[in-house]
Amino acid sequence: MNRVSRRFVLVSAVFAATFAAISLPALSTTQSTAALTVEDRNAIAEAVAGIGFYADLREWNRVKSYLAARVTTDYTSLFGGEVATSDRDSLIAQWQDLLPGFDATQHLITNIVVEGAGNDAVARSHVRASHWIDARFWTVGASYLHRLVRTPEGWRVSAIAIRRLYEEGDRAVLTVATDRVSAAAK
Repeated sequence: MNRVSRRFVLVSAVFAATFAAISLPALSTTQSTAALTVEDRNAIAEAVAGIGFYADLREWNRVKSYLAARVTTDYTSLFGGEVATSDRDSLIAQWQDLLPGFDATQHLITNIVVEGAGNDAVARSHVRASHWIDARFWTVGASYLHRLVRTPEGWRVSAIAIRRLYEEGDRAVLTVATDRVSAAAK
């Protein structure tokens, strides 16, 4: 092998080793630290807004499609109690024991801000949730924090926390709604 060929082989080997050393770690960590794409952000915002929207329409299978298998909920700023974790079917059953008792509900979810990377994301937003029975209503204004995970099926909400900012109307309509659902089940 002549001197030029040897030099070419040596430079090529050094280049290949340097490229491998630089590229392989980046490729192996890209999955867990890659920035969220526009498509990711849109899917995350859709999941956050979709839960409230489809719960208001009582389309429970659509609600279910946005939830992870297990969901942690923190309603302590509204109702006290404890943070809870349950499977998505149990969570939806809890909502079904209340929301259909209202004549109408409307969850207006706005200002969704998404942060995250890889397979984890957090969405913060505002919500104004109104609940009506006849002329009586209860409205809560709050901020939401949703945690989401990327699954093979897409982005799914694994945690929901609400921080109450204000209330308007009559909180007692919650009891009336629960009673209406119980009476309808008999």
